[in-house]
Amino acid sequence: MGFPSPAADYVEARLSLDEALIQKPAATYYMRAGETIYRCGIMKDALLVIDSSLKPCDGSLLICDCNGEFKVKRYRTYPQPHLENVANGRKERLPGNDEGISGALPIFGVITYIINDARSGEFDDCPVM
Repeated sequence: MGFPSPAADYVEARLSLDEALIQKPAATYYMRAGETIYRCGIMKDALLVIDSSLKPCDGSLLICDCNGEFKVKRYRTYPQPHLENVANGRKERLPGNDEGISGALPIFGVITYIINDARSGEFDDCPVM
């Protein structure tokens, strides 16, 4: 039998990204970004963590279903709640439950975390950031 290690008091718990990034596992989804969106800090192939149970606040990035294709939109509350196209900054109507609009964008969830591959150094020369 040996002596206990002097470093045993400094052992930390193992880091779990699931525990750090996910609050409601049943309502959390992962997606890969199909394109770079500099205005949002999203690089192509970034891992997006989406929570479908959250209500968006002003400036939240959302995943919306646009004709069967998922798109990133920004939620804005001023002067009235609306969506903002992240590519060109144009306002878009916010879908409502009582509206019978076929072109409305159903909101899939709120992007809570964006995990980019930092090895590319893509943001080094970006004037937007």
